[in-house]
Amino acid sequence: MKNLLTKKYAVTIIMLAIVIGAFAFRFYNFSDWLYFKMDQSRDAQLVSHAINEGPMMLPLLGPRAGATEVDSGFLRLGPAYYYFQYIAGAISNSTAPQVFAYPDLFFSILAIVLLYFLARIYFSKNISLLTMAMYAFSFIVIQYSRFAWNPNPLQFFALLTFFGLLKFLSEQKLKRKIGWLIIWVLGLSIGSQLHFFGFFVLTAISGCLILFHSQFWKLQKIKDIFQKNILQKIAIYSLVFISVFALIYSPVIISDVMRKGENAGNFIQALSSKAKDKSFAEKISKNFSENTKYYCLITTSFCGEGEPFDGTNNDLPSILTIILISSGIILSARALRREKDSSRRNFLALLFLWIGVFFIFTFPVSFQLRPRFFILVFAVPFLLSGVVFNFFQERWPKKSAYPISAVAIIIFSLNVYGTLAWFSEMKQSQIKDVEINRTLILKTKDGVTLSELQKVADFIYTKRKTGDTSYFYTKPEHINPIKYILAQKNDPNFVYETLSLNDNPNAQYFATIPSDTEPKKALEKKYGVPVEILSSQDCGQISVYEINFPERNISKNFRFNKKYSKTDRLFWKDVFGIKKQTIEEDEELTSDINMNE
Repeated sequence: MKNLLTKKYAVTIIMLAIVIGAFAFRFYNFSDWLYFKMDQSRDAQLVSHAINEGPMMLPLLGPRAGATEVDSGFLRLGPAYYYFQYIAGAISNSTAPQVFAYPDLFFSILAIVLLYFLARIYFSKNISLLTMAMYAFSFIVIQYSRFAWNPNPLQFFALLTFFGLLKFLSEQKLKRKIGWLIIWVLGLSIGSQLHFFGFFVLTAISGCLILFHSQFWKLQKIKDIFQKNILQKIAIYSLVFISVFALIYSPVIISDVMRKGENAGNFIQALSSKAKDKSFAEKISKNFSENTKYYCLITTSFCGEGEPFDGTNNDLPSILTIILISSGIILSARALRREKDSSRRNFLALLFLWIGVFFIFTFPVSFQLRPRFFILVFAVPFLLSGVVFNFFQERWPKKSAYPISAVAIIIFSLNVYGTLAWFSEMKQSQIKDVEINRTLILKTKDGVTLSELQKVADFIYTKRKTGDTSYFYTKPEHINPIKYILAQKNDPNFVYETLSLNDNPNAQYFATIPSDTEPKKALEKKYGVPVEILSSQDCGQISVYEINFPERNISKNFRFNKKYSKTDRLFWKDVFGIKKQTIEEDEELTSDINMNE
């Protein structure tokens, strides 16, 4: 393989092949199988206003930070993710649900390419390509690239943060050093807006790596800092850092100035909130088991929760993961002790900090960990595998290809198997009710995708009667998605609301329930009155029914008063004093429920 990679354009061709294959796995049935629930539809609804009415309708703050409790309002992240979605919608000239997931797809592909260049700081071309390929086809990495959610692009911006920092620390020329500094700050300032957890982990790792590089424990190094030319450079770097960071965070800063520090206050309060009441021993034990489980999931596509992950299916993948990661850590320590080159030492130190700092920060929330927390460390198992491969290559130069190929093929095969099993599950769920096992985004797994919700909306719209209000019943997490899809019909005469048993004489009723549920029995239990099934359509995991309540009272004097409440968000229009219609939200949606906690 070494000889092959010496040929002109060989690396480029192999990288291109990996990217094309990875894109195929990520884009296959992208729209139909799109995960589109409450958070996704809420974000789409917000960003679509800006696409339709102009960028002045973009908010100054982003999504709510999940799993945080404050006394007033919500702790919100920065708005970077909404701005990415706006750019995707503006370029596509569309507010279709799948458009808002394009940034996640785009950054997932960029992450694959960037991982190669990060790996090249330490590894050879062939090991870097193997690391890139294993990451590109990781089942969980693929899954978190196929829907819209603010933490998803972290897989790219975490890599960008560390790549920029490593290059900044190793660069000697001032202008190039400032360029790498800007890239590092961009990664850090954007990545920290995507997930509350990411804010702390990226900042802590960056700070620790700078301290390691500066060798602050050596007295002479401390004295060197106070030399005039060094102080001047530190001042320049600090000015560039603050300027770029302030620019990226300017919407958040402006919002807090206008709101008298409300979000900053909520941030401080969230930091002091009490973690889950468990003993130290329970937390440390849980943290070890959760980290092991999710690293195994990232590496092999197994070791998740429930079938098909329980039992003996997990044994071999768990053993493989533990051996790889443990060996990678031990060999990294061995290499760090021997390594003289500063940039390569920084790379090895980064691996230790990446694992260690992440473990420390997951400790307080060890009983609330979900796969999304591990987006920050998606690349870690594959980089540690690269360290093991590098050891094989150094110890057995002529025979290393055999163990390296064997391990890489096993990891690749397990993940392709896991991904294809998930695809099979998704395909079946479009036409019949199946047990959902491999969709690991939410604790509640119903397997309902955009295609199924689209069928529900099409059924309601097709069956609508002119002049009637279409009332529909569905699970809470499907209310806003269905409303958003119905709004895409752009029919001003089409009136629809969530189901309410009132005396409206011009009411038409629909219900969406799981396909394995007996509709008449379930709805009569829900509403306590007789229900008549008029027509239906099986949409896969869910079915939609046109229904009637024959004993319902009606009144010619009925007046429907829809309740709205103004959003508590600030928009750029508020900053510039531009008068635009204020976004109104259904009262039932203003609670800003985060279904992903």
